[in-house]
Amino acid sequence: MGKIKIINKELLVRIFKTISWLDTRRWSTKENYNFVNFFRKDLTNCEKILTHWICYITDRQMPFEIVWNKGGYVFSELIYEYSREQNGPPEEILNEYYEKYSDNKGKERFRFKSKTDNVIFASRYITDDYQNILQTLECLDKYEVTIGGNKYKRNIVAFISYFIKRFRGKDDLLIRVACALHLLTYNLDGKKATPYKILETLNDDKKFEERLNEFKRTSTSGKKRLWCCVRDYKKGLYNKIFNDAIKEVVPDDHANELLNVWNNLPMNQIELPGDVWNNSPLFRDNLFVDVLDLSNIPKTWNMPRIVREIYNQLKNEKDVKDFYPEQFDITFDFVPRMCNKKLCDVCLFGENGVDFICIPTKDKYCPVALLSCGYIARCKEKNCIIKEGISREICRGGLK
Repeated sequence: MGKIKIINKELLVRIFKTISWLDTRRWSTKENYNFVNFFRKDLTNCEKILTHWICYITDRQMPFEIVWNKGGYVFSELIYEYSREQNGPPEEILNEYYEKYSDNKGKERFRFKSKTDNVIFASRYITDDYQNILQTLECLDKYEVTIGGNKYKRNIVAFISYFIKRFRGKDDLLIRVACALHLLTYNLDGKKATPYKILETLNDDKKFEERLNEFKRTSTSGKKRLWCCVRDYKKGLYNKIFNDAIKEVVPDDHANELLNVWNNLPMNQIELPGDVWNNSPLFRDNLFVDVLDLSNIPKTWNMPRIVREIYNQLKNEKDVKDFYPEQFDITFDFVPRMCNKKLCDVCLFGENGVDFICIPTKDKYCPVALLSCGYIARCKEKNCIIKEGISREICRGGLK
């Protein structure tokens, strides 16, 4: 695939602004977040972050509510034991929460289960997920790091903090942390966990740089769950939990300094998590038909790669300074609500859709964000780009 040709830069800038506006509403209130159903309230923030990481491993092609509710309950119980029973072998601990059973047709199945309550969870790709979880737990057990004179293992926040310090000053620091996390969990040998190979790579600067270069070449492909986690550590409710978790492992005199580094890393280095929704033909073919030359883009186009490339062509434009590729993840909420239901007549990208639903009212919720994506956000009429018509008459679906 050759370079993507932008045929209408003005329309693309307007799309970027609108997507950024929706994303800001998405993260403006905690009601819009997916929150883990922790099995008890007294987990440390580090345990909460590792539970969140494990939940995302299993978050593939199934209702996310089940992952965060049932999966979150079981995995938080697992992580609570894993973090506090440091002498127990990781695989033995994991297997206490994993069982084989026969379904009503006599077929062999697997599932994760709570030890303290009648909660079970079976992810769609459970045997693969098991290997990813096993590799994560084994690597964190063996990869001991020293921070402020204290030694840590079985702690993903200490792991991340170490890599922030190790590569501090690098322009691609966020990408390096993401690469280390990818190796920690998702870099299997075939479909088998290989923790010792990963530990060897993490400990060897030359080998890590080789894997980093490979990671950069493939950063927009097959890494949805990774980028979702990195994104969550940078904004929203989990950013606060992550910040508090760093304070649990980093001495007070260095914690704020490290947090300042992390929280100021550029959001534009995070890739769009690839998803069926942002690759939806209904969305892409109608929204971009007058914006991009679609003739040299494969039908199976990779939206994270497309968004990254067109962003790179415009990233120095003043008008798109607030946009970054990950913000297109609002399609997860937008496409099933609007495109799949063909609600073009009331779509903010349509000809007059906003006129039918936008009734600016101070201290009330924005009906455009609520209808478009289900986001609860207060109406802010002043300087509202939607009221100004920035999003109008872009999508072909609303002009047919």
